[in-house]
Amino acid sequence: MKYAQLEIFTTVELAWMRDPTRRRNYSAATEEFRREHKVRRAFGKALGHTTRLRRDSPEARTPDGKLMWIEAARALFREANSHRAQVVADHERDRRRATGDLFDWGRFTHRWLAKYAASY
Repeated sequence: MKYAQLEIFTTVELAWMRDPTRRRNYSAATEEFRREHKVRRAFGKALGHTTRLRRDSPEARTPDGKLMWIEAARALFREANSHRAQVVADHERDRRRATGDLFDWGRFTHRWLAKYAASY
């Protein structure tokens, strides 16, 4: 179907009129991925938008007007970088060195699970 004046149609109408199977690089798997990705992307964008609205709402502020999530992040950062945390980390490193266990299996297995376990 050919139309001489395509500008009289909306983008949605033009997309409906186009036949994707006539494209040179058409792939059914690619089209299925595009449809699924469009839904997931819309969901992710909506989720991010509501997260930002919730984060920036007046209820998300401390009584002195500071954002709670920023204060929580600062507290976690202070805790992770405190002298006590460094002493514990140094002690653990020295203990592992003394036992000959230089490879961090906990970190490795966590990374492996995060990367590959979701695909099972």
